[in-house]
Amino acid sequence: MVAQGESGAQDRHPAALGVLTPAPVSHSPAMVVGVGNPLRGDDGVGVAVVENLARLALPEDVQIVDGGTLGLGLVNLIEGVRRVLLVDAADLGREPGEHMCWRLAEARLPGEDGHLSVHSAGVRDALLLAQALDCLPEDVVIVGVQPANLEWNTGLSPRVQAALPQITQAILAELGLGAQ
Repeated sequence: MVAQGESGAQDRHPAALGVLTPAPVSHSPAMVVGVGNPLRGDDGVGVAVVENLARLALPEDVQIVDGGTLGLGLVNLIEGVRRVLLVDAADLGREPGEHMCWRLAEARLPGEDGHLSVHSAGVRDALLLAQALDCLPEDVVIVGVQPANLEWNTGLSPRVQAALPQITQAILAELGLGAQ
């Protein structure tokens, strides 16, 4: 079942930015959070991915969550979870539908002039706030998907829609679950 998130305030820009360094990695339990707004075209790719995952028979210790446009509300959602995979549309400078996975410790979250997420820095700010509050999960993996269309309309672009099975399989591999 996919849990539905609530909208929250999300415009906070900490002055000190840099590479986030979470605690050592643990392997359970895990949460996969799809972030984005399905009413903004490919911005809904994170939600579409978790909807696909929710149809699969996954272990009980893997939570699948529709994080929608939670913004800073993401902090409360991920608090107390050891491993989080965040799936979101991101400007990767790649072809639409292509994705990248990286650990938060490997990522540099851009500041006000160059957001990683297509949101108003909600995911970035939530992760920075979680770090400041000492509730950042031990292992954070970001799965960024290059969007083609972020206009106000429902449905994913054909190229992003076609990439959903590959993105879903990449997440399953990251969780150590192989093909499903």
